Amino acid sequence: MWLLIKRLQALLNPKERRLSYALLGLMVLAGLIDALGVSSILPFMAVVGNPDLIQTNPWLHRLFTWGEFESTTTFLVGLGSAALGVMVLSNAVSLASSSAIIRFSYNLGHSLSTQILSSYVQQPYAYFLEHNSSNLVLNCTDDVARVVNGIINPTLQAIAKAIVTICILLLVVWVDPWLAVLFGTVIGTVYAVVFLNIRRKVTNFGRASKAANRERFRLATEILHGIKELKILGQDEAYQERFAKCSALYAKNQWMSAAVSHVPRYAIESIAFGSVILLVLYLLATHQDFKEALPLMALYAFTAYRLLPAFQQIFSSATTARFNMGSLEAVEEKLKTLGGTPASDTKPIVEAKPRLPVNEDVGSLQQEVGPLQQEIVLENLVFQYSNAPVPLINNLNLTIQRNTTVAIVGSSGGGKTTIVDIILGLLEPQDGTLLVDGIPITASNVTSWQKHLGYVPQHIYLADDTLAANIAFGVTSRDLDVDRVEHAAQIAKLHEFVVEELPNGYETMVGERGVKLSGGQRQRIGIARALYSDPDVLILDEATSALDSLTEDAVTDAIRDIYHEKTVIMIAHRLRTVQQADVIYLLENGSVADQGTYAELLEKNEIFRRMAKEGMQPADDYYSRIGN
Repeated sequence: MWLLIKRLQALLNPKERRLSYALLGLMVLAGLIDALGVSSILPFMAVVGNPDLIQTNPWLHRLFTWGEFESTTTFLVGLGSAALGVMVLSNAVSLASSSAIIRFSYNLGHSLSTQILSSYVQQPYAYFLEHNSSNLVLNCTDDVARVVNGIINPTLQAIAKAIVTICILLLVVWVDPWLAVLFGTVIGTVYAVVFLNIRRKVTNFGRASKAANRERFRLATEILHGIKELKILGQDEAYQERFAKCSALYAKNQWMSAAVSHVPRYAIESIAFGSVILLVLYLLATHQDFKEALPLMALYAFTAYRLLPAFQQIFSSATTARFNMGSLEAVEEKLKTLGGTPASDTKPIVEAKPRLPVNEDVGSLQQEVGPLQQEIVLENLVFQYSNAPVPLINNLNLTIQRNTTVAIVGSSGGGKTTIVDIILGLLEPQDGTLLVDGIPITASNVTSWQKHLGYVPQHIYLADDTLAANIAFGVTSRDLDVDRVEHAAQIAKLHEFVVEELPNGYETMVGERGVKLSGGQRQRIGIARALYSDPDVLILDEATSALDSLTEDAVTDAIRDIYHEKTVIMIAHRLRTVQQADVIYLLENGSVADQGTYAELLEKNEIFRRMAKEGMQPADDYYSRIGN
C-alpha cells in the first residue's frame, strides 16, 4: 500500500500535493470524531445499566451537577442526546471527508486526462503513424477513468477507513488492551490471508480485462467506421462475433474480480457473529454483575458495527487497486512523454538527427519565419522510415519560388506525400535541410512556419459540427470570423452552394465525417479551410484524386484562381491537373529525376510521356514495398 501511495503521489503537481495533505488532515479529524462517537456510548449505557453510577463515579457526578439535571431520566436524555449529537457530527465529518475524496479524485482524473492528451499533441507526427488511434483515445479516457475509480478513489477511501480503524482500536486498547489485540489480530489475519492468496489472481484478471476492453473498443471503432464496406462484403456478423468474444472475456474478468472482493465479507461476518457470542460470555464470566458488563458489550458491539465495514472497504479497495494496476502503469508510461522525455513505447518511428545547417551560427536557429518572400529550398534531403530497409528520400534537392505553382509527380509510393510532410514541418529528415528564405526550419521555429501554410489532404476530416465551424476548424465559436469563412468559401467555389441549397447556410450540420455531403463538397470545404487563415503557401496532397473528372475539374478551377497570388505546391495523381503548373518535379528512386513545365517534360522525358499517355501513375514494385 505504501508503494502504491508513493506512485500516486508522483502523479500530483505541487498544488494537488498540498490539497492531498489537507485531505489527510480531514481524514484524521473524521477518525478522531468517529472514535469519540463510539466512546460516547459508554457513559450512556453505564447509567442505563446502573443509575447509581451518577453518585459513585466522580466524572458522571460532576457532569450531573454541572448540567443541573433534576433526575436520572433527564440525565439519561442528556447523555443520549450528546451521544446522538456526536454520532451525527461524526457522520457529517465522514460525509465531508468522503465527498472531498471523491472531488479530489475526479479533479485529478481531469488533470491526468488533459496531461496525457497534451503529451500526445506534443509528439512528432511520426508517432501517430505508428500508434492505433483507438488505443490513444483509451489511454486518456478509459485508462484514466479506471485509475480514478479503481485506484485513486478506493485508495483514499481505504486510507480514511484505516485512520478510523486505528482511532477506534486505540479506544478499545484503552478500555481492554488484550481484547483489542485479539480482535484486531483475528480480523486482520483473515483479511491478510485472503488478500495474499488472491492478489496475483486479481492482478491477472485486471490485465486480461484491460486487454479485452482495448480490443473491443478497437473492433467497435472499426465496425462503425467501416460499416458501409462491411455490410457490402457481408463481414458485419464476423466482426460482431469478434467483438462479442472480447466483450465476454471482459465481462468474465470483471465479475470474477468483483466476486473475489466479496469473499472476506461473508467469512468475517460469520467470525464476527461468533466473536460477539464469545465476547458476551467472556464479559459475563469476568463481571459478576451484568450491569457492569452492559456498557462494555455496547461498546464492543458498536465497535464491530463501525469496524467491519471499514475492514471490508480496505480489502475491497486493495483488490480493486490490484485489478486496475495495468491502467495505472499505462497512465504512468504515457505521462513520461511530458517534458520531452518519451517513454520506451512512445519513441518516434523516425530517428531524426537535429536539422543543424553546416557552418551556421546556432543563434540563427531561433529566427522566426515570416511570410514567404523568396523561396523554399529542400537541400540534400535524406529520409527513411524505421520499418523500411532503405531510404525513401535520397539526396533530394528542389526549389520552390514564391507565388509559383509547383507540382510533384512520380510513381505511387515514391515519397511525394513524405516530401509534403517535411515541408509542413511534420516529419524531420535524417539528413539535409528545409530552408525558407534562407532560414533553416527547426524545432524552435517550425510553429511560426506552419502559421503561413494551408494544407488540403486527399481525405478531408470533417467534424460533426456546422459547416462554418469546419471551415474555421479549431477556432472557437467566439473567435470565428464569419466574413473570413464566406471569403474562403467564395474562393473555393462553395459559397453559392451554401447560400442556395442549404436551408441553414453556414450553420448547417455536416454530419460525422461529412456523411451528408458529396466528395466534391467535402474537398471544397477542405480548400476553404486551408484558405481561412489566408496562408502564403497552399499545399495540395492529391486533393482531387478521389473525385470524378467533372468534379475534379470544378475543384481544380477553384484552385487555379489563386495561381500566382499564393505559392501552390501540388502532389498530383492525375497529370491533367498539373498542366498549368510553372514547374513540375518528376521523382524517381527518391530524388528528382527531371523538372520543367508540362510541355517541356512531354518533349524530353519518356517516363513522363508514358504517364501522360496512360493518364495515371505507373506501378513500381520498389515504392509499393516502401509505402507512401
